[in-house]
Amino acid sequence: MRTRATRMRPENSWLGDVLGLVAIDMRQFFDNRLFAVSTLLTSVSMVLAFGAATDQMVSPDPSAANYFGFVFPGIIGAGIMFSCTYTVGYTVIIDRNRRTIEDLILSPLSYSGFLLARIVGVVLKCLFQFVLVLVLGLGVFDAEVHSLPLFVLGFFTACTAFAGLGILIATYTNEISFPAVVNIIVIPLMYFAGIFFPLDNLGALGDVFDKLPLSVHVDIFRAATSPDLGATAASVLAVAYSFLALGIAAFAFRRRIGHG
Repeated sequence: MRTRATRMRPENSWLGDVLGLVAIDMRQFFDNRLFAVSTLLTSVSMVLAFGAATDQMVSPDPSAANYFGFVFPGIIGAGIMFSCTYTVGYTVIIDRNRRTIEDLILSPLSYSGFLLARIVGVVLKCLFQFVLVLVLGLGVFDAEVHSLPLFVLGFFTACTAFAGLGILIATYTNEISFPAVVNIIVIPLMYFAGIFFPLDNLGALGDVFDKLPLSVHVDIFRAATSPDLGATAASVLAVAYSFLALGIAAFAFRRRIGHG
């Protein structure tokens, strides 16, 4: 029994360190109220604006009852993308500036434990936005949810995929260049993800854009709000993007930090 307890102690310590880092991250997030509110701004303001102004507009796709029903899944996806990319990216940059990462190198907590803590933190932060947007869409603007499992799948794969993107960019940038690099990537993704118009309007080019990470997640959320749409292919791609983004981010982070 003593041998087993001794063997389990490092694992418990590792998990405790991860949870402790998550707790510190969440406390800092809520202490900085301005930053916490700003993470909600994109998706909540889009829901309010489109919900109030487009309720009577015709949907460009028969799968949605009106134009708001068409854009609502895309608003969710875009909100997760912006929130996760910026939130985890700035957290990693702050960790570098405060030399938290250098301290972690000398501690028992591994690189994977540090990244896991940051990813769990960003998922929890994004969950508040996700729930609020759903409450507004369903309760105020009569949006519908037909598949909760698809919503949950889309939420977790989007969080992890775009958290991986944020970590990757933050690894090679600083607080000045980070937002510029993020905007260069995520703004075009938002415009060509089928949020505001069907990608079929772009012909063959639309087929290419439909395989991009945000487009795939918009398809999942759109299928979750419509009983007539499936999302098998999009779900497989979403899971693949999630693992790929996390794998590349973890490799780049460890290589960069390991080289100083």
